[in-house]
Amino acid sequence: MDISQIKVCVLFGGQSNEHDISRQSVSYIISVLQQSDVKDLHLIGITKNGEFMYYDGPIDLISDGTWLGHESIKEVLFKPGHQGQGFYLCDRYDSKTQNDSDNTKLTWIAVDVFFPVLHGKMGEDGTVQGLFELLNTPFVGCGVLASSIAMDKVASRNMFDTVGIPQANWTWLKKRKFDADPNLAIQAIKEVLTYPIFIKPANAGSSVGITKADSDQELFESLTIAFEHDDKAVLEQAIVGREIEVAVLELTDSDRNLFVSVPGEIIPDREFYDFESKYISDGSKLIIPAELDPQHIEKINQYAKLAFRTVDGKGLCRADFFLEESTDRILINEINTMPGFTAISMYPKLMEESGYSSLELVEALIASAFN
Repeated sequence: MDISQIKVCVLFGGQSNEHDISRQSVSYIISVLQQSDVKDLHLIGITKNGEFMYYDGPIDLISDGTWLGHESIKEVLFKPGHQGQGFYLCDRYDSKTQNDSDNTKLTWIAVDVFFPVLHGKMGEDGTVQGLFELLNTPFVGCGVLASSIAMDKVASRNMFDTVGIPQANWTWLKKRKFDADPNLAIQAIKEVLTYPIFIKPANAGSSVGITKADSDQELFESLTIAFEHDDKAVLEQAIVGREIEVAVLELTDSDRNLFVSVPGEIIPDREFYDFESKYISDGSKLIIPAELDPQHIEKINQYAKLAFRTVDGKGLCRADFFLEESTDRILINEINTMPGFTAISMYPKLMEESGYSSLELVEALIASAFN
């Protein structure tokens, strides 16, 4: 593929609590694309209120969030069913022009491919992917089904169980059941799991809202926190072991073969790898490549590919595993369909160690959108 002839539109921001992380990730993607021969590069920022805004200003204003006040900002309008791929630009509405179409100038921007560098809800969960499907336009990353399943830890864990990918013992709970009778809900959980237990919102990325409970009181408090982020909670038996991650890239050959990177190991700077440990603190250690026996690497590659295929993945994912200390088993934790691309993110680091430069990686991701 000749990337110099491709018109790319990169999206960033979004409505999730990972809005700021998306801005960091997109800075990496944009810097790489600016080094390439890409024909046209367009940027759309999504505000925390869900407004789609075209941005044509300095890139360094994106990371600190000040891009939104730049004079280049214009409203973005999509038209499903329009002949051709792209979107319209218009001046931001005000009280004088909001109901007067004669005073609103529309400009058509043609786009060959969209690159949604969005994390979390309303961006990585199939919603934006559904928009691209309606627009009948190529886009980087997984489609509606894979994105929504991977985001929903209940749905993905059920599917992993179905195809035999080992994982920690787990159960789940709806908020309405917890609200109706917290004591009964906690007793039902304890029939399946023993302390310590990890509690996670079912639909939240980057370890948001994840806590660990060692008692009924802590479990009550943890569920309360989880239900602040979603109406479903996933509860998992705590695993003592090593945290291992691999990057998965879908190739553009006729068989859509999958490339799996060398494994990397995370040594958190606290009890477990939470949001702050991932994106804010620089105390966690990333060991690439991880020192693993060949049979462990083989299992991880096998399960990573199977998980990707099971959710009908496309383009890329990061697959996270545990190597359990007491049993020496490889257990899947989750897959992430749009992993972080920040300066300390595992996906680009793993791919670089596996032979893909940053430019080769971004070009491969764009090429996968047309596959």
